Order: sequence, then structure tokens, then C-alpha cells
Amino acid sequence: MNVRAFVAVVFASIAGIAAASSQAATAEGLVAVHSRNLDELYLRPDANLAEYRKVMIDPVRVGIHKDWLQYGAYQAVRPVGEENAKRIAYEIATDAQANIADAFKARGYQIVSAPGPGVLRLSPAVADLYVNAPDRLSSFRTKAFTREAGQAVFLLDVHDSVSGTLLGRIAHHGIADQMGRFMRANDVSNRFWFDALSRRWAQSCAAVLGPH
Repeated sequence: MNVRAFVAVVFASIAGIAAASSQAATAEGLVAVHSRNLDELYLRPDANLAEYRKVMIDPVRVGIHKDWLQYGAYQAVRPVGEENAKRIAYEIATDAQANIADAFKARGYQIVSAPGPGVLRLSPAVADLYVNAPDRLSSFRTKAFTREAGQAVFLLDVHDSVSGTLLGRIAHHGIADQMGRFMRANDVSNRFWFDALSRRWAQSCAAVLGPH
């Protein structure tokens, strides 16, 4: 599978999805379930998720935090810039797409490209993406150090691929921390820490949805 072919970046904030996730989930017949590793987990009470052993994965959508592009506008460095933000978002979406596929394959799921019986449709999204210290053009030679690469809200809707019935919804606010100490930050290190963050989220999603 060519992972990059299945990545989509939406250059707009989808914070509304994150903010309304709990209300929408309960309104659609889902109930809250306690999760040790995920902030919000909602499942349909009558759904037998053990019947599903295949998944199809929609393109990862990425929403930029509304304040991110303006950060740095009054400092020596230039603002992030639309093209740079799109590139960073695309890289994070690409990594998240691969991490979701890897996490579910590790749980014994088969990755498929079409709906069918026993197939879950996963619709992942990243909302409110904010990278603390991305590389930017500047008239000065600068170095950035930070304890956190940034943050985002990771979302996953789970449907029956044939009927379209919503079976589950997950929302998790994640911080891409750097082991609690100040470290040099650049696009390479930022991608590394966001990749680690999305990998943990994907593994947690596969764990709560898969057979126990």
C-alpha cells in the first residue's frame, strides 16, 4: 500500500469536531467508556466489535490551530507561513496514517481498501495542530529549544463499512513531549516526537477496539 496516496490535509481548523465530540457521540447513541490511555472513548452498547477483523482507513485529515500561522508575526523570525504549515501537516498526516495501519495490523486486522462484511471503516483526524518551534526563515541565525514539540487533538470515528452505522468515537488531546527536558527543536525533531505521539494514540485505539 502506498500510504502517501491515502493522506489528506485539510488546511483549516477542525476544532469544532473535537469540541463537539462528546455531545455528538451521546446524541448518536454511543455511551462513554472508561479508558486508561484515551481522554474520551464512546462505543455503541449493542455493537459486537469482535466480529470485525478487517479495517479500511480513510485519509487522515489535519486541521491547523487557528493561532499557529500568526505565531511569531511580531518577533525577529517570520510567521510559520501557509506553505510551511501545509508541509508540516502533510508529514504528520503521513506518519499518522502509517501508524494507524501498523497498530491495527499488529492486533491481527487485515487492511483492506473497500467496504464489506466484517470491515470497520476508520476515519482519523488531527485537530488543532500546533507545533511550538518549527523551522522558519529568519534574518538571524537562531536556535530553538523546547520541552514540548507541540500538541494536537487526535480523533477517530469508527463505522460499520457496509451500513455506515457509527460504532465508536475516540478523542484524545496529545502533547508531543521531549522526555521532560529542553532539547534543540527543528522540523526533523518535531516530526520525530509527533510521530511517537501518533503511534501511541494509534496503538491505544487498536487496543480498545480489538479483541481482548
